[in-house]
Amino acid sequence: MKITQEEEVDRQTVLNIELEDSDLDPYLEMGYRKVAPRLRLPGFRPGKAPRGIVQQYLGKEALLNEVLDTMLPECTDKAIQENNIDAASTPNIELEELDPITFKATIPLRPEITLGTYLDIRLEREDPTVGEEDVQERLDQIRQGMALWEPVDRDVELGDLVTMTAKGTVEEEDIINEENVDYFLDKESVNPFPGFAEHLVGMASGTESEFGIEIPQDFSDTNLAGKTVDFSVTISEIKKQTLPELNDEFAKGVGDGYESLESLTAEIKKDAQEAAATSAKQEYTDSVLNTFLEGVTIAVAPVMINHEVDHMLGERSRVLAQMNIRVDDYLRSIGQTEDAMREEMREEAESRIKRTFALTNLAEEEGLEISDEEIDTRIESIRESNSGNPENLPVQPEFTEEMRETVRRMLLSEKTIDRLL
Repeated sequence: MKITQEEEVDRQTVLNIELEDSDLDPYLEMGYRKVAPRLRLPGFRPGKAPRGIVQQYLGKEALLNEVLDTMLPECTDKAIQENNIDAASTPNIELEELDPITFKATIPLRPEITLGTYLDIRLEREDPTVGEEDVQERLDQIRQGMALWEPVDRDVELGDLVTMTAKGTVEEEDIINEENVDYFLDKESVNPFPGFAEHLVGMASGTESEFGIEIPQDFSDTNLAGKTVDFSVTISEIKKQTLPELNDEFAKGVGDGYESLESLTAEIKKDAQEAAATSAKQEYTDSVLNTFLEGVTIAVAPVMINHEVDHMLGERSRVLAQMNIRVDDYLRSIGQTEDAMREEMREEAESRIKRTFALTNLAEEEGLEISDEEIDTRIESIRESNSGNPENLPVQPEFTEEMRETVRRMLLSEKTIDRLL
């Protein structure tokens, strides 16, 4: 294997690699084993033709093409080791020629990073408070969930639930045609259009009203923006919401039931305090971490940023696939090209890399390590949360070394953030 290394630029280096015949032999054998079972040669059963005959029939390049995805990364790893290069992540490999096999590997080096004066960071931690208004707000939410809708004999008011038949036309074309649908009159509602609810106020059951609504210029549907919708609405029933009284009977009907309103209120306050404490801790953690990262300077290889962007795009594609949305359709809906999306993601990709390496360097600076016992404890916790009590399982699932390494990195990140706090 002939290797020449270019000068380091932007925290990455390039290896130009040419493979010799001695390098190719194991990969020719691998390619032969892949292609032989599919090949039909006169006088030989499938998979039994000697490699020399198969290679003569197909050509050396055809066998190597079968294993390029394995051969190039493996040979690049050997070249990296031979040249003692501290690679930080996956290289970018470009095949240049097939005869002889020549390719270029762009290798990201460990980012150059300075942590800054992180020991000088001092941020105040605010103690979370839960007021009576917070408890009352939660009680009101529960009351809303237990409220009853009862028919009333009066004109429509905001906050009512009406049963209506509605027809809406734009330029004599029907865009809404609903019969006997329930509609809640919320002043802030923009459904179906801003101001619709107010036009129903004052109507009586069994009456019809006609009115027009001008659609805003910034409406999401550009085909309707700026036009007027002519409505014809008939109200067939009006209902008013009746909230339950806040008393012991109300409390007994909530969830599993409480002994009294006092016990329900106490539980709500306790839950609110716990939620506030969790939220305050997360906000403080984010503030400390962001302040720490503001003081960090880092130089990252462009190829590493590109790999992270590829990873982020892959994540987005998987999410869209789960929702049965094609990437092309999604890009069209947001008016963006794939190149523009990649460029938009570069800043976030660099931010992710900065956080990862900053915390890794901080752990090294502070001498933080994770023991096998800590890993075992977390694995047992994962098993219990995933499958109940593991002692009742006939076979314990085994964690591979790769999985243990993932757990170790997770624990080290948690311990590093705890140290920073």
